This record gives sequence, C-alpha cells and structure tokens, in this order.
Amino acid sequence: MKNVKKFIISLLCVAAACLALGGCEKTSSQIEAESIKAIRAENLEDVRVYTEDYFASAMKDTKYEAFKSYIENTTIVSQPFDNDWGYRWGQFTEQYGEVKDAVVDLVDKTDDGYSARIILTGDNDAQMALTIKYDDSMRPVSTSIAEYSDDSKETLGSKMATAGVNTITGILVVFVILVLLSLIISAFGLLGKLNETAPENKDSKPQAKAAPAAAPVKAAPAAGQEIDLAKNQELVAVIAAAIAAAEDKPPEGYVVRSIRRLQNNKWR
Repeated sequence: MKNVKKFIISLLCVAAACLALGGCEKTSSQIEAESIKAIRAENLEDVRVYTEDYFASAMKDTKYEAFKSYIENTTIVSQPFDNDWGYRWGQFTEQYGEVKDAVVDLVDKTDDGYSARIILTGDNDAQMALTIKYDDSMRPVSTSIAEYSDDSKETLGSKMATAGVNTITGILVVFVILVLLSLIISAFGLLGKLNETAPENKDSKPQAKAAPAAAPVKAAPAAGQEIDLAKNQELVAVIAAAIAAAEDKPPEGYVVRSIRRLQNNKWR
C-alpha cells in the first residue's frame, strides 16, 4: 500500500513539473518576433560598422581632392553612388572646408532598407548631416546632405539669451502692429473732418431758409375808442353776420355805422 502511495505522489510531481516547464515555454509568435528583433539589431549594427569604416573614416582621414582624383580611376561601391557621395562631400568642403570629424550618430530601418546618418564637422565647428541610404541587402544606393545643429552643445546662458531675443522680438512686433492700427483709426477720423471742410461740400449744403418776418401785431383799441370801419372791413362783416344770425335775417339788411369798445369788454 505504501508503495502505491509513493508511486502516485511521484506521478503527481512529474505532472506538475511538466506543466511548469510547459508554461515557461514561449509561443512560436514570440520566438519569431524575438528572432526578427535580433536579426534587425544585428543588421543595424552591421550597417553602422560599415558606414563608420568605409565612409566616415574615409571622409575624416582623406582630403577631398585626394578622394576626387582616386575615384576617377577606381570604383569603391558603384560609379553612380561614388559620384553622388563625392558630390555631397564636395558641397560640404565648399561651405566649411575639409572634414575634421565624421561620426555615425543614427541608424534606422526604413521601408526600402536602411539609412545611416553621419555628422560632418568642418571649420569653425560648422556641421552638416550626410545620410546614406541602403537597400534591403545593405548595399548603399544614394546620399543626401542637410544643415545640422546640435542643440545639446548650447549652454544654458545661450539658450536663455535666444529665448529672451525671441520674446523681445514678439513684443516689439505686437507693439508696432498696435501703433499702426491706432494710426489707421486716427486717419479715418481725420479724413472725415477733411471731407466735411472741403469747398465742394460747403457749397452743397442746403442754405437754411430765413424765418418769415412776424406780422406786426396790431394794438388793441383802447376802451371807449371808436374803431375805424374803413380799416376793419373783415371785422365789420363778421359783426354784421353775427347780428343777422341772431335776428334770423339776411345780413344784407344790416349796415354797421360805427363800432365802439366798452370798458367791460362786452360788445353791444
């Protein structure tokens, strides 16, 4: 009985060990991904070493004129690539003199293959970036060159000075724009005043009509004073019409001989 128990325990231990080992195993996709990563890293390192040994070292240790005369009779990689590389090298020397230092600082995997960037340093520590492109078989096919500036070499003081200059420039630009806008707005008001004072606008203004002279007010006759009938025909006609209306008779039958105003302001 004891032997059976020991046998069962041994089987359980073996099964647990197998399961543990099986859980630690990597899947095929993981193994494939790691293999691709390792191969890519190895290829990038090969590209970096190749670029450093064949291109960066040559540009650093060889004068451009010597290289130019050398490739006229010898092919390093291929005639098109050698001419392209030599042209970029010549561009650098025309601007900054001979290459004092050449360092491979960046290697990448691209859609078409690989690329490696060489930082070239010339006179006055001026720098340019020469990029060499490779195909999938790591054969160099073309080059390009561009300006390069290493910001990491700038001191904190120079960075602060650059930031201060940029800030002051921005403030001055805003101030100048505000002044120009103020001048433009002021010019609009000045143009309006000039337009109002122009001679043609003065002539075109309508002349104000003179107010009609007020008719002289006749003074009311004093109490007891007889009114001149010849000068007050309208008053005579009104009084005659009023009397005729009161008597219900035609006004032609009445003749006003005289009109006199009494003190009680009532007409009789």
